[in-house]
Amino acid sequence: MRAMEWRKRPTMEDVAKAAGVSKATVSRVLAGIESGSTPATAERVRQTALRLGYVVNSIAASLRSRQSFTIGLLLADVANPFFGGIASGVESRLSQTGYSVILGNTGNSLERERSLVRVLVEKQIDGLIAATSAASAEHFREAQQRGVQVVLVDSDVPGLEADTVTIDNRATAEAVVGHLLEQGHRRIAIVTGPMDATFDRHRLEGYTRALGRHGIAYDEALVLRADLLAEGGERAVDRLLELSPRPTALFATNNMMTQGVLVGLRRAGLRIPDEISVVGFDDQDWYALCHPPLSAVANPAYEIGHVAADRLLTRLAGRGERIEQPVEHLILDAPLVLRASTAPPPHG
Repeated sequence: MRAMEWRKRPTMEDVAKAAGVSKATVSRVLAGIESGSTPATAERVRQTALRLGYVVNSIAASLRSRQSFTIGLLLADVANPFFGGIASGVESRLSQTGYSVILGNTGNSLERERSLVRVLVEKQIDGLIAATSAASAEHFREAQQRGVQVVLVDSDVPGLEADTVTIDNRATAEAVVGHLLEQGHRRIAIVTGPMDATFDRHRLEGYTRALGRHGIAYDEALVLRADLLAEGGERAVDRLLELSPRPTALFATNNMMTQGVLVGLRRAGLRIPDEISVVGFDDQDWYALCHPPLSAVANPAYEIGHVAADRLLTRLAGRGERIEQPVEHLILDAPLVLRASTAPPPHG
């Protein structure tokens, strides 16, 4: 029986030789650090490593650099497609860098979030990307004090010096409500979360600002607070049905509550947009398949994750520099996609 022939695993030197660059360039590019290379060179290195089947030896790299090459990713609800989009964006950016990702699901629980941050820090992660609804920065600040680089997505935490990647929630909500007002609606309900997260507070501020700009008085009864879940959206519709006069338009401020709102309105027999106009959030593929197709804010989940991972890699590459990098608050576009679920209110 002939002995099995083992193929020699390619080394970093092999990749460098095949790509026509130095070993140091290969090391930087595959660690996600492209500051010393042109985009074309970085892409050539990645493609060469892929063609040769080179795999970064993260254990050896960790021993040399005293880094774990591990990133923590905390999401509020892994069942929510919006957070799945963020995770996909993060993974896409990190996939060729040698970093691995540890995913944690907080279940919208602050206590769970604090516990997971402690666990991840004990696992000696290099960086943390977190979609948080926390109003307190203590657990993130403790992670930073342990040398963990933190980037927040979807929301920020007051008092925390950390990079953020978000949308302009105030301007986005103002655009939604402005559109409904321009169609003639004057009683517009909003379904919000529990107001712990800055995105909830900012979306409500945008709603209020749009009303004020059109001379409409703020009415607390039209603010239907829910729990960020589909069940909360359904219960919000139950409260809406008790209002008199009933609102002619409704704005749901995340995709899970939007789903619940649609279920509640269908159960109540209210026709969209003939009896009530509806605008949702976190535009999902199925929104266009609704009857009628649903207008919504296109919250760019994938791009948020990708940009956050890129920002974190920049932070990690700059560790140890004498001049500290300034905190960056990156704001991405979130356009309002208009479909057939909004129309002028009934009876003018």
